[in-house]
Amino acid sequence: MTPTAKKTLLTVLVACFGVQTALVYTDERVEGLSEAAVRGRRLWHDHGCQVCHQIYGQGGFLGPDVTNAHGLVDSVRLRSLLTVGSGQMPAFQFDDTQIADLRAFLRALDQPGRGRGQLRLGDTDGGAAPWDRFEQALMMEIGAESRGGNVKRGWQAIRKRSCRACHQPFTVSPTSAPDLSLTTQRLTAAELRTALGQGRPLQGMPPPAPAFDPEELQDVFAFLEWLGGNRNALEERFRAAEPDRTIDWTTVPWWEYR
Repeated sequence: MTPTAKKTLLTVLVACFGVQTALVYTDERVEGLSEAAVRGRRLWHDHGCQVCHQIYGQGGFLGPDVTNAHGLVDSVRLRSLLTVGSGQMPAFQFDDTQIADLRAFLRALDQPGRGRGQLRLGDTDGGAAPWDRFEQALMMEIGAESRGGNVKRGWQAIRKRSCRACHQPFTVSPTSAPDLSLTTQRLTAAELRTALGQGRPLQGMPPPAPAFDPEELQDVFAFLEWLGGNRNALEERFRAAEPDRTIDWTTVPWWEYR
């Protein structure tokens, strides 16, 4: 390639980059953010959340993609994550208003029919988030089980913690958290008790917060044992409720990067 051709090619590439940049940063959304969501976005940027977390795949990789965090993390768990922390995530001194504002921002991100983050694809027909579908399948499958009370209490004990922020139903999550339905196959009772009490720091699992009390531990053991023994039937119910998934990249919002 001649020097002139190289210069021409370089000029074309620079021009293409300039056009792409202009299109991205002049793109305007039809709908705007609410005042609460704008304040939540400001908190997101002021506290450097993008250093560890991603939105639509853009950002750091130390923590999970939070594009769909609103559908995955309920208000109790969000408060715990923001005020107690989890693993490498520090605790923030957010008050109730700030937590509500950040949740409004996350809600604006997690909308049906838009591009999805890494933790899950979007539910374009308004279907429930994965753990919601899991809970629905769980309650249907327990039915008249004699140990249903223990199983339900064990599930409720897990729901109070931030376990669902990393784990996903019936699969290894994008953050490499293992499938909980296989826990009793992978770990001995002693190993499981240690993991539930102290976490597994070398594998990236922090200690549960708040800590399980002895009665909760027994209920969690009962839940995980039942889950492993009824995995196939429960997964079948879970998959049956899974909606069709699509990605429409033309509707991905860009305002969160500004």
